[in-house]
Amino acid sequence: MIAGLNGRIARRLPQPVLRAAFDLLENRTSVQRSISGQLGRIRAGQAWAGLDPCYVSLRSGRTSVLARTVHRFSAVEAAAENAAFASAAAESAGVPYRIEADAPRHGLRLVAAAQDLRLIERELTRQGIQRPLYMTGGNAGDAMLVRNGSSDQGVPDVFEYLAAERLILAGPELACRLVAAGAERTHPGLAEVLQPVDLVYTWVDGSDPEWMRERDRAWARIHPEEVNPYAANAERYRNHEELRYSLRSVDYFAPWINHIYLVTAGQVPGWLNCANSRITVVDHREIFPADALPTFNSHAIEARLHRIPGLSEHFLYLNDDVFFGRHVGPERFFHGNGLPKFFQSENRIPAGEVSIADLPVDSAAKRNRQLLQHKFGRTVEFKFKHAAHAQRRSTLQRIEEEFPAEHANTTHSRFRNPQDISIPSSLAHYYGFATGAAVAGTISYRFCDISEPDALVKLLRLLRDRSADVFCLNETGPSALDWERLDRMLEDFLEAYFPVPSSFERGSE
Repeated sequence: MIAGLNGRIARRLPQPVLRAAFDLLENRTSVQRSISGQLGRIRAGQAWAGLDPCYVSLRSGRTSVLARTVHRFSAVEAAAENAAFASAAAESAGVPYRIEADAPRHGLRLVAAAQDLRLIERELTRQGIQRPLYMTGGNAGDAMLVRNGSSDQGVPDVFEYLAAERLILAGPELACRLVAAGAERTHPGLAEVLQPVDLVYTWVDGSDPEWMRERDRAWARIHPEEVNPYAANAERYRNHEELRYSLRSVDYFAPWINHIYLVTAGQVPGWLNCANSRITVVDHREIFPADALPTFNSHAIEARLHRIPGLSEHFLYLNDDVFFGRHVGPERFFHGNGLPKFFQSENRIPAGEVSIADLPVDSAAKRNRQLLQHKFGRTVEFKFKHAAHAQRRSTLQRIEEEFPAEHANTTHSRFRNPQDISIPSSLAHYYGFATGAAVAGTISYRFCDISEPDALVKLLRLLRDRSADVFCLNETGPSALDWERLDRMLEDFLEAYFPVPSSFERGSE
C-alpha cells in the first residue's frame, strides 16, 4: 500500500499523486464508494427494503451492517438516542423502568423487572421494522438486526450504527444495556475510574491582529538575546483549526469526559458553540495575577491550570494539536484509585546545564531535573510523549507551594525563557511519581511533525490504521511546503479522520 511505502520513496512522489494512489488503494474514490454502496444494498437484500436512503451498508469486521448516515456526531448524544429507543419500547409496552448511567466508558442502561424485559424486546422488534436497530447479548461480534428476531444470548443491548463518509462512528460500544432489576452490579470494579475527569485545552488565535500587536509590544520590551529564537517562532502560533478537530475527537471517542475548559487570552473561536453546557471558556485574567499579563508563554499558562474555577481534581491536559484516535476509556489515563498515568518518551533530556542555545522544551526539562535532584536526591533521564497529560489538581497545587520562586518566575515570563519550568507536561509527572501520586502507563501513540518532508506519508498511515489511542500533529519549524499547501494537506487529513461536526460547533445544534 502507498501508506506503507518506504518514506524515502514516498516523499519523492508529488502530493497529489501520493494522495490519489492512496485513495485508489483504500477504496476511497467516489466511483469506488458508489460501487461499494450498490454492492452493500445487494448484500443487505430484504433488510434494505423500505428503508430511508440515509441508511448505508458498511463492513464492520467481517460482517455487513446497516448504518444511518449523520451530518454531525456526538457519542454522548448517540448513547442518549439508543436509550431513547429502549425507553420508547418500555413506554409502548406499558412497563415501569428507569434509565441509569453505566460505567463511564459505556452508554446508558435501562433497568426493568425481569419479566418485563421480553415485552420491551418485543416492542423493539416492532421499532426495528422502520429502522435497522441492532442488539447483542454482550458480544459485539454477534450483533444482529432486531427485526430478525430475539437474542438467544440473554437480554440484549440495543443500539443503532451511525456513520459519516462511509466511516462507522457508533456501534455496540454506545449501546443501551437492558438489565433486569436486582441483577445489575451493585459494586463497580476496583480498576474502574468512577471519579469525574475534566479536560483542559490551552489555545491561542495567532492571526488575531490585536493579539499580534500585544505580542510585538511585549517582545520589544525584552532582551531577545536572553531567550532562544524558538521562544516565539511564528510556527508556534499558527492556527490550522486543530482545536475544532481535537474537540471532534473528544466528542467521537471520549464521551466520559465530564467537562471541558478552554483557556484563552480572551479569544473565542468563531465556530465554537458556547451554548454547549459541556464546555467553558476561561480567560487568562481568571487564573493569572494582573501583573503577569499579557502572556505569550505556554509554560506560564500551564503553570496556572490548577487555578481554573470549578476544575475537577482529576483532569486531562491537551494542547490543541493532540487528538484521540479511537475509542478510549478513562482507565487509559487513570487507575481506579485515582492515580494518574504518565507516558514517557524514548527521547532523553539533554545533558549539561541550562543554556540559551537549548530549545525551550529542553531548558525547561533541565530546570525540572535540577528541582527534582535538589528535592529528592534522584535524577531523571527521559522526556514525555506529547499526548494527553493526566493530572491531579492537588499535585499541581503542591508544586506551586513546594517551589514558589520557580513557579512565580515561570508565571511572570512573558515568553518561554531558559529559567522556566514545565509543570503539567513534565514536572508534575516526575514529582507525582516521587511522592506516590502518579505512575507510569502505556499508550498507543503516534507523532507527526507536519513540517517534515514525509509528513503526508505519516498522515496517510494514521488514516489507514486508525490504531492510535492518541496522536499529535506538531509543527516544529519551517516547512518545504508553502503555508497554503501545508494547510490544505492538514485540513484534508483532519476532515477525512473526523468527517462531520461535533456538538461543540456552531450550526450543529
